[in-house]
Amino acid sequence: MFARSMTARTLLAVTVGAAVLTVPGPAAVSSAEASFAQSPPPRMPSTAGGSTPAVLPTVREAADGLSGHTVYRPADLKALRKGSLPVIVHGNGACATSNLEGITFLTGLASQGYIVVANGGVDEFPVPSTPDQTTARPEALLAAARWATESKRARKQFDGRVDTTRVGVLGHSCGGIEALAAGTDPMIDAVAGFNTGYFAEPSFGGYGRDRLADLHTPTLLVDGGPDDVAHQNSIENYALLDVPAVLASDAAAGHVGLIAGLQATMGWQVAADWFDYVLRGDRAAGARFVGPDCGLCTEDGWTIESKGLPL
Repeated sequence: MFARSMTARTLLAVTVGAAVLTVPGPAAVSSAEASFAQSPPPRMPSTAGGSTPAVLPTVREAADGLSGHTVYRPADLKALRKGSLPVIVHGNGACATSNLEGITFLTGLASQGYIVVANGGVDEFPVPSTPDQTTARPEALLAAARWATESKRARKQFDGRVDTTRVGVLGHSCGGIEALAAGTDPMIDAVAGFNTGYFAEPSFGGYGRDRLADLHTPTLLVDGGPDDVAHQNSIENYALLDVPAVLASDAAAGHVGLIAGLQATMGWQVAADWFDYVLRGDRAAGARFVGPDCGLCTEDGWTIESKGLPL
């Protein structure tokens, strides 16, 4: 089943960027490990008449009633079952209020049957900044998660298709700091950070490694190898995690390759597999990360470490 799924993703991935439409307007076993191992698999998303295609056409649009955010979602919601689409909230690189850099990555993730809500409005462009001028805003991610799962406007916008019990948080670089910080909230069920990790000294508004102890749910850290400025941070953050976790490294990707570069298709596939595994209980997706013969372990240039994760 896994081989067929990945083949379909790979064959169709080259078209996923063209499918998006912009629409104006609206070690010891921890308690987290035990909970993850025992939680029953949720329903997989499916169409009203059967199984979901490997890649769904998507729409990019404003979040109705939530300014400063953009929605990436499957285009034909009526073809999907009610309550079947988990929510992923996303923090951008540089903690930016523009998600344009990651449009291929975010579109690809939405094409796998997710409601993705990214920081930044539909028409917002990146504004240059320096690290000392940058402040992480995890509260913006949590506001997006609450809007998507609790508000009447979101319920109407998504036609009741949101699975309000399955919420993941995701981010790149400084946006990964936002994701790690937001991931301590009880409403979050899965965390993924690309090219990120807390610094040894608190940064981006006082966020430091002591916060890792407050994470309560499976966490994925992905880096782009030695040329990624976050490579060492990812390694050191992973070592401090007490929750089920994966450290994945693509030696050739650098700091942005998996989000906005040549490896962006692989990037969204990795993110989709992670959320399929943690939020949907998909064991085939989990086999990409877990075990000596894991799927990513066999990919050229990738190295994988994991802890506390069952199959």
